[in-house]
Amino acid sequence: MHIIPPGLYRVDVLILISYQMCHFFSIQQLFPIFLNYTPKTTCIDTAKGKVCYDVPKSKCLQYNDFPNICANLTGTALSDCQVEKSHSYYSSAAMEFEIYCRPGWKDFRPAFVQYVGVLIGNIILGYVADQMGRKKTFILSMLIGIPSLSLSATFNSIAAFYFFRALTGIGIAGTMIVGWAYFSELVSPHQRFKLRTFSNWANARIMLTLVALFTGEWRLSSHVCACISLITLAIVYFILPESHIWLRKKGRYAEAEESRKRIAALAGIEFVPMPPPEKVENAEPEKTVNICTVFADPQLRKNILILWLMWFVTGMTAYLTDLCGGDMTKNFWVGQFLSGILLSVVRIIMGFADGYLPWMGRRFVLLCSQSLAIVFFGCVIAFLFAGEKGQWYYTAVYLAAFVFTSIVWEPCYLCASELMPTDVRATSTASCSIVGRFANIGASMLSGLKTIYEPGVHMISISLGLTNVIAAYFLLQETKNCSLDKAGTTAAKTEKATAQEMKDLIDKIDEEDVEKK
Repeated sequence: MHIIPPGLYRVDVLILISYQMCHFFSIQQLFPIFLNYTPKTTCIDTAKGKVCYDVPKSKCLQYNDFPNICANLTGTALSDCQVEKSHSYYSSAAMEFEIYCRPGWKDFRPAFVQYVGVLIGNIILGYVADQMGRKKTFILSMLIGIPSLSLSATFNSIAAFYFFRALTGIGIAGTMIVGWAYFSELVSPHQRFKLRTFSNWANARIMLTLVALFTGEWRLSSHVCACISLITLAIVYFILPESHIWLRKKGRYAEAEESRKRIAALAGIEFVPMPPPEKVENAEPEKTVNICTVFADPQLRKNILILWLMWFVTGMTAYLTDLCGGDMTKNFWVGQFLSGILLSVVRIIMGFADGYLPWMGRRFVLLCSQSLAIVFFGCVIAFLFAGEKGQWYYTAVYLAAFVFTSIVWEPCYLCASELMPTDVRATSTASCSIVGRFANIGASMLSGLKTIYEPGVHMISISLGLTNVIAAYFLLQETKNCSLDKAGTTAAKTEKATAQEMKDLIDKIDEEDVEKK
């Protein structure tokens, strides 16, 4: 008796699980939220006794003759006040190293050096994956990222901490960009949307928040995350093959057959060889597509430009919303869990709906999600002007704006795979991610506007969102269920992948026979 009956869905399930675990390492992108955490109040023992005070906006915890907020209390009331005001939800690197009190270091926080690493990884690893292969590059990324993550929490030197967080960023770039290209080429075409919905960033965020909650401090959290990430490395190294789509595109047909044979064995189905394409006499050699020649083709040029815009807008608005949402609830953990759980539920619902609603394409998801996000950002601004921040309905509309903004990432990733040819897919996706990383850095700078004029933050999100909606409506091509072999070509507009394209690549038997098995 098989736990999962033979069939390609057995491989799809394995890939969905693997990609979810890939996300768990990628979610280190958000770990600076925990690394930079500081409490709103704290207490310190002085010559005059225990003093509790409000942490200043600079987030420097060093006592500087601040007013004692428990000064007028005695007895049990004083004890209760000191316990409450000294409570910290998490023991962070910012608190241990006193980063916010150090000139120079406070201007280059862990998030900054990590994003530098991600940028370097995006620039290098996308090209390497197109040349060396998806699997090898993914493994290399993990071998850089996992040890660096653990080592970043090993030494007591702030310089070593920053250095290894930068190296961790390189590994994150590999799992985010090369990982998506690798797993999306292995999974069945009709399951590609589910790869972005069931195996999602929100689930990984919940997992990371659980690790942080139970460990309670950043060093142990880092070590635990590194150990869990070894699961992904083991699955890819020992079980999954290289992308047969990439191998065939490179003309390595014998290796592609071995990859397909491995998939057939994992699926528990009979393997039927696929001969290499017949050589046509006097046929023009296929042109190699790279990131430079993309701009020579009008269709590919339009595709890459609209992708860059989508990634910039989403990278800016999603990060701005996340970065400025720490105080949408009074309890730090409640806000983190609500953000992850709600987004995960919505994505899973979309994953089911995608299979039953053929009209729910990439354009539809982007246009609807971005438009709804704009509406909810407008509600957030209205409540801020009305002085209703902190009320349950403010939290509700803020969460809605966050969720619908985050959902726009799905068509961003899917279109990055489905609008560009295999030869340049990882490189073009890496270029999109670079644009997104610059948008993240810009968002981190603009988030300071919150302390000056908070509605302005969300006005920026509305303006960018409107730009995204207009551009997508007029320029974005629908790619749902397209064949990745034909992606980025004229044939892709009319030639869609069948629900069993992956099956055809393995054994060429009829769909009805597959379902009987």
